[in-house]
Amino acid sequence: MFYETVRKPQEDGNGIKGDKMKKEWEVYLKNFWKAFDYPEQAVKSLERDMQKVFSCEQVWEIFETYDQEYSKNIHMDYEKIFEKLKEAETICGVSYYTLHLLFLAGLSRKTQELYKEKKIPERIFIDSMEDLYWKLLECHKLYGVWGTFVADWMPWWFELRRFALGRFQYERIAFEDTYEKDGLSLHPGDSVIQVHIPSAGPLNREEYRKSYEMAADFFKDVFPDGKVIFFCESWLLFPEHEKFLPKTSHILEFMKDYQIYREEYRTEDLWRIFYKDSKKAPEDLPEHTGLQRAYKKWLEAGNPVGVGFGIQVL
Repeated sequence: MFYETVRKPQEDGNGIKGDKMKKEWEVYLKNFWKAFDYPEQAVKSLERDMQKVFSCEQVWEIFETYDQEYSKNIHMDYEKIFEKLKEAETICGVSYYTLHLLFLAGLSRKTQELYKEKKIPERIFIDSMEDLYWKLLECHKLYGVWGTFVADWMPWWFELRRFALGRFQYERIAFEDTYEKDGLSLHPGDSVIQVHIPSAGPLNREEYRKSYEMAADFFKDVFPDGKVIFFCESWLLFPEHEKFLPKTSHILEFMKDYQIYREEYRTEDLWRIFYKDSKKAPEDLPEHTGLQRAYKKWLEAGNPVGVGFGIQVL
């Protein structure tokens, strides 16, 4: 079981040597990376950088202080913590992207205890913490660094406000728009379940329909009338995909589940398709995948890209 294999260091005949908390972090992180099958290159890099943190008392103090604070208040000032770790980059010679990931991964050993206390299934904890893995891969593709460049996205995992349920990720939010269709009326402040799609491979319909069902059951108490309302804001819902993606595209199949009521033109999400090449001129974009080829052709023709906003009810 994950909770038993990735938890605390086991004492040998001589007890735990050295600083107790450092040893606890070291053992936990090594087991964590193994459990989530982190790339060998990433593990070597992360282990080396964690040792740098251990040997730099000024930086380790940040880890230790907020590790203890988390035990008292899971809603601590994460923005302040991430800023401190960003400043610490020059002290220990470790990228702040890496410092952010190391801190969060280590913190998860306490998050799993919260899951156990609240009797949330272990599988949900595993799927939720796997988001660190997807962010690790994204960061390396974009910047060549094993870490996370979206630390500000992460706190809700550790505050138990966001959960991965199978293929997709979910959180309860207050709706900010107005939506009226097929007898459903939504206004600002109404509860909806926001859907996030991690970069975890192809969109397999059987997998994500099962995920929706899991989420509908998990959040059923939010909706007394029995209708669970899902909201999604994503580049995957960009309505004009219908004009340039192949008819066999899994993205088009995914879009069918939603009533797309609004779109917004913007280029911020192109990195999800082209990663480090996303700022290049359209004619210089890579063509390694069918999605890249379709987007490149669309952009070369001077067309806009953006996101769609959709509603789905189960």
